[in-house]
Amino acid sequence: IIKLSNAVQDFARSITVNVHGVSPHFVEVGGEVARAAEDRAGRGEASSSGFTKGGYFIGKVVWAKGYLELLERVKEYNDAAAPADQLTMDVFGNGDDFQEVRQAAQRKGLALFFHGRADHASEVSREFKFFINPSLSDVLATTTAEALAMGKFVVCARHPSNEFFSTFANCRTYSTPDEFAACVREVLHSEPEPISPEHLHRLTWQAATERFLDAAEPDLPPPTVRRKVIDTLSDWIAAGCHNFLTASEAMRCLVGGGAGTLLSPDDLAEWQPDEWSFSPAVIQ
Repeated sequence: IIKLSNAVQDFARSITVNVHGVSPHFVEVGGEVARAAEDRAGRGEASSSGFTKGGYFIGKVVWAKGYLELLERVKEYNDAAAPADQLTMDVFGNGDDFQEVRQAAQRKGLALFFHGRADHASEVSREFKFFINPSLSDVLATTTAEALAMGKFVVCARHPSNEFFSTFANCRTYSTPDEFAACVREVLHSEPEPISPEHLHRLTWQAATERFLDAAEPDLPPPTVRRKVIDTLSDWIAAGCHNFLTASEAMRCLVGGGAGTLLSPDDLAEWQPDEWSFSPAVIQ
């Protein structure tokens, strides 16, 4: 059994490997952002990712998809943050709880702007610098992988579903409100690193398929001295039995080898096998 993350229960003989990738569109965007950053650096311009907007979240608007955590984290942060560090976010998505979630954000006085349904691959998300996903219900958040592929900062919970993403340079994880606040302040006042070709490749379906094939390959236990001795003796016994039995003309006939095949002929070009026979002469 291959699990996408440890957010699901344990199974016997299971392994945890992210075998999911992102659309080539997101990989292309990340490559363009990285090349643009390199061009600016080559011209001696100030370090900049080129992103012109702040933070956003995208996902189906139902409470179970992380919206309760989103409202709580933003409320906690803004209550303690300085005026210059207040967090405003654009939220994209639609769902059964859209009106209820938007009204709850308004009651809390949160600067969350709900725009309805949107495609993550469209231009609407391209200019945002960081993606915040506080969800604790995902097995593996595709939108988080897509945001990382586009070269953005990602702020997400320190959770089994995010273990793979936490290895990327632009991912920031938290487990407490104070850590969330530190992550938000960092992404507000700094620029994400251009994603490297190696990390970009890890998010592709090609890399995901390679991980899948590696995970599906039988995992043999390391050989012990006892195992090596047993294997050697087994091979020796099998080879001895084979050589003993095939040295008999009668046995060769019984297993279909044909008569007159025990010894190599002097001239193979002229040799013709004898007819297969169980005659007493052959057996003798």
